[in-house]
Amino acid sequence: MTESPVKGINKELIEEWKVKHGEVFLITLGEEQYVYRPMKRFEYKTIMTNAESNRAFNEEKIVQMCVVYPAIDVAKMPTLKAGTISTLVELIMAASNFGIAEEPVKL
Repeated sequence: MTESPVKGINKELIEEWKVKHGEVFLITLGEEQYVYRPMKRFEYKTIMTNAESNRAFNEEKIVQMCVVYPAIDVAKMPTLKAGTISTLVELIMAASNFGIAEEPVKL
């Protein structure tokens, strides 16, 4: 068996994440590794329809919901580097089919 790409996590746990979430992705930001999953349409609508929220609040909710490893709770967020949440949101949104991954083909 080959070594897991996620430090401290075994391949069996990664397979469990894949079964539970479908696709999972790994990104290293600085010294930290994050495993995240795409957001589902219902989850997106739930977050975006909260009239009392702002962009920063929505970004934090997306990261809390879609980062599989490590768990990111409200208490941990102030200790993260300034761009961590925004970068993770961009990656999650791209994995969730927001934006253009490739140019459309004119027919």
